[in-house]
Amino acid sequence: MSNLNFNEIGSTIRVNLGYDITSSTPTLVLQPEIGLETKEITDGVTIPLTTVVTELETFSSGEYIEYKTIDGDLDYAGRWRKKAKLTFSASDIQQSNFEKFRVLA
Repeated sequence: MSNLNFNEIGSTIRVNLGYDITSSTPTLVLQPEIGLETKEITDGVTIPLTTVVTELETFSSGEYIEYKTIDGDLDYAGRWRKKAKLTFSASDIQQSNFEKFRVLA
């Protein structure tokens, strides 16, 4: 993932899982590096059924989550972490590893 900008709206954040997650309810977890509140986002987080190829990675249909940033999401300039939390059932909640990215001032 490339860098994003402070308070950028409409940027796409994706987290690749690499296996079929279409039967889950997705949550995007965003965490700034400095003890600010972790953001668990459910509204607007989707599991697209199209494959996306970027310069760094291939996101296969039904195997990644996607979210478009809104006002207030990227409210800290610096290092961030992101991950997916997937709820398949009350007793089956899976999480990806954190991936780092930067928000530029």
